[in-house]
Amino acid sequence: MSVIALDEAKTYLRVDSADDNALITTLISVAEDCVEKETRRTLLTQTCELIYDEAGASIEIVKSPLQEVTKIEVLDDAGVKTIVDDEIYDVDISGIRGRVQLRDGCSWPDHRGFASFIITVKAGYGDTGAAVPAALKQAALIALAVLYENRGEMDEAKISKAISGLCRPYKIFRL
Repeated sequence: MSVIALDEAKTYLRVDSADDNALITTLISVAEDCVEKETRRTLLTQTCELIYDEAGASIEIVKSPLQEVTKIEVLDDAGVKTIVDDEIYDVDISGIRGRVQLRDGCSWPDHRGFASFIITVKAGYGDTGAAVPAALKQAALIALAVLYENRGEMDEAKISKAISGLCRPYKIFRL
């Protein structure tokens, strides 16, 4: 599933024939990836596993926007996975980045200290392009146009410059 439908992309690019359908479909995916990289956000809902070496009382989830934490698993010294009881932590999805907060008086299970925490999350704005903010969808269309008009040369700086203004309010900065 894509944020931009093929027909919508062809209308935006002013392409009438089906000759470039395969190319445009590929470029839609690349354009959407460009917006995700520019903003450090996930556009459409996806489930992924995040691996952390250690966990303090609070774990920042790097996939945004966070919809939910499906499960947390911990690996012990013997490499055995255990599912962490969701009664010992809370999940906050309200911020720019979501986080998992250990409840008072609780502690994480014993773990090996290296790639110990496997957190399965659902992140993204929603299941369809309609759930994605209009500015990010427009940024993807602009990236698509730049890619289509400059076939054969991938100039990331040119794409970033073209979409940065629309993406800026959604961009997650690393400190």
